[in-house]
Amino acid sequence: MGTVPDNAADGVVPPASRLSVGAPTDTDLLVPFAQSAERLGFAGIWTQDTVHSGNFSLDGLHVLSYLAAVTERLRLGIGVLYSGRRNPAVQARELATIDQLSRGRLTVGLGVGNDYHRPTLAALGIPTDRPVRRLVEGIDVMRALWSQTEAAYDGELYSFSGIRSQPEPVQRPGPPIWIGARAEPALRRAVRIADGWTGAGPVATEDFLDQLKIVQQALADEGRDPATFTVSKSVYLAVEDSVETARRHLIPSFERAYGGNPVYNAADMTERVAIFGPLDHCAERLGELFDAGVDELILYPMYDRLAQLEAFGELVPALDGAGRP
Repeated sequence: MGTVPDNAADGVVPPASRLSVGAPTDTDLLVPFAQSAERLGFAGIWTQDTVHSGNFSLDGLHVLSYLAAVTERLRLGIGVLYSGRRNPAVQARELATIDQLSRGRLTVGLGVGNDYHRPTLAALGIPTDRPVRRLVEGIDVMRALWSQTEAAYDGELYSFSGIRSQPEPVQRPGPPIWIGARAEPALRRAVRIADGWTGAGPVATEDFLDQLKIVQQALADEGRDPATFTVSKSVYLAVEDSVETARRHLIPSFERAYGGNPVYNAADMTERVAIFGPLDHCAERLGELFDAGVDELILYPMYDRLAQLEAFGELVPALDGAGRP
């Protein structure tokens, strides 16, 4: 599935072009981490859109603008922007600006968000009704503003004509849009309206593979060429000499990141969602995801991020050795 990168030769996609990494939240680590990821040959770097958090976090879009200035090749992605949190016309301009600053390296993740976010958003005066309609029409609005000189759109929530929006994105007709989704209706919607689907890190591999089957069936039902639709998955990864060493680091890391979260149970996340242990073991598990039909994996280190990034870089020859493209 997905579009073969320009640097692929003879139809074989190098592993480095299929592995991206998640950016750290530490401001001092951002530049060295991104530049190391580029040096190691990763395809891209991703930030996250955090509605509200008890932990320190930076706005993902501003981080991408910052990283655009200190990298040259990495794709820049955000996963995922919540529908309705930003006016789609304002969001279209922000995203087009990042695409300009990065010379066409942006990938946009979008989703409806979690229900538990909505009371806080509503208290702040941000509309929370009809989240699916806001997602669908928001995408339509952005695409209209990106591709039309004088944009027009007539929907249930947004209706306008003769609107000029600058800057235009470098990528035409606009940056690729990947939707974050889990339920079957949302997965099928992603196939109908988006350029790709991105699976969340807190989703266990078994659940993700069930979701992937729905996506693959939806592509067949829609008569859509899988090469036009990218499948990605975020993965919490820890590479250590032993499984036990990795587990010892991951358990407190998940507690710091997800402790008190109303949706995810931090206590069981290490065993449920992470891939961890020796390099060959991690490469085998990641290779299984590629074999199932994933186009790109976004690897998130949970601790010692620069050291773990260097360890992640060893996965490229390890995957080559496994005989996988």
